Amino acid sequence: MEKTIRNVLVVGVEPDFHRRFEPLLKRRHFDVDRVAEAGCALALVQAVAIDVLVLRYPLGNPSVEDLLQNIRSAESPCKRSAVLLLASPSDLKKAGKLADGDRTQVLSVEADYEALQETIALLLRAAPRLSVRITIRLEAMLGKDSTMVLTQTENVSRGGMLVRVRKPQPVDARLRFELLLPEDSIPVKGIGEVVRHTRDWRGDVSGVGIKYATFEDGGDQRLTEFLGQVAPGSAVQ
Repeated sequence: MEKTIRNVLVVGVEPDFHRRFEPLLKRRHFDVDRVAEAGCALALVQAVAIDVLVLRYPLGNPSVEDLLQNIRSAESPCKRSAVLLLASPSDLKKAGKLADGDRTQVLSVEADYEALQETIALLLRAAPRLSVRITIRLEAMLGKDSTMVLTQTENVSRGGMLVRVRKPQPVDARLRFELLLPEDSIPVKGIGEVVRHTRDWRGDVSGVGIKYATFEDGGDQRLTEFLGQVAPGSAVQ
């Protein structure tokens, strides 16, 4: 049994359909977050490594085609991610042209339970392990009353990280961070900027995407070396 927990970002998918397939993803050891707009997804895939992306076809601005181009670009932390495109029956032919083998699957939003199961199994086999969980201290830079919070990342890449938090800071907020790398007594310190919120299927904010702004004392090099050891795809940005 595959026990590695992988992260899924669901983009633009209707809540009713999301409720159908989320239990299957959970059963397959996926952690699932959702964003409603393609622009939100673009900011995240440019900063954070995500194992599986589920995209509703078509999307607005950017389009699915443009979003996939960003995902598959050489500098993208998600270039090896598995992608599922969900399309209405009338759009299946157009969406099917974007499939590129095992990494990108296309499925009708009217698919039955068995087809959902089979497709999710394909995604599980295709998804590389990009997600890296690291203990982290976060401090909002909001003045004298700021406090440091100890939490855990959902994934980390060279360009940024996805962090599950109870009280998310607003987009564009700047945060001090200390990444506590395993078997390393000195944390990687720096400042990051909140680029987007992620949401669960109920619409509740469940995490924040943070893009690195600065590092202290060569911390970026230490992080790159660590990611290259534990998840090579995550170290590229």
